Amino acid sequence: SPAGHKPMANRTGLDVCPSGTSSVGGSDTCDPCGEGETSPEGAAGCSSCATCPAGRYKTVHCTMTSDTVCEVCVKGKVSMGGYASSCTECNGAGQYSDAAELSFCKTSPAGHKPMANRTGLDVCPSGTSSVGGSDTCDPCGEGETSPEGAAGCSSCATCPAGRYKTVHCTMTSDTVCEVCVKGKVSMGGYASSCTECNGAGQYSDAAELSFCKTSPA
Repeated sequence: SPAGHKPMANRTGLDVCPSGTSSVGGSDTCDPCGEGETSPEGAAGCSSCATCPAGRYKTVHCTMTSDTVCEVCVKGKVSMGGYASSCTECNGAGQYSDAAELSFCKTSPAGHKPMANRTGLDVCPSGTSSVGGSDTCDPCGEGETSPEGAAGCSSCATCPAGRYKTVHCTMTSDTVCEVCVKGKVSMGGYASSCTECNGAGQYSDAAELSFCKTSPA
């Protein structure tokens, strides 16, 4: 008898070895598979039960007559495969999974946080920031500001010399400064207006000056 078969009882033909058994041939019997083994019909030998590949989990256990069945982990969950019987949720700080069949959770980068369902990322809105690896975007403090997607908040800008503040800084937008025109000056900083050169002998013959000039003798 060939592999995967045994002689019929009356020796007039062949029987195919049923699933869960095997025969290398030249035998009167089909031998049952051992613990942790499986085989299809007509097998020459039994094979070890399959484990699941990374990104999948076991939904049906292996038996002598049928092998392991594995399913794909959906977005937001992961699996290292093997003998895992379920997927692991990406619910640690800053974790997410933006594709099916992943083996490990990703970590949110700076300026982002995981979506509520852990299947992707949200950009931190202006006025907040995140250094990454966090579930939240933290609001800026007093006197700080940030653009969208910021890794951190920065101190509100002051105006350079020759300019004055026209729009105050907020958490979502920085200070706006304008140039002082001729006849006026500013030391910058927190100045909210330009100073007129109206002292004795004073003048300013150019825009964006920080101090008034004095007329010569």
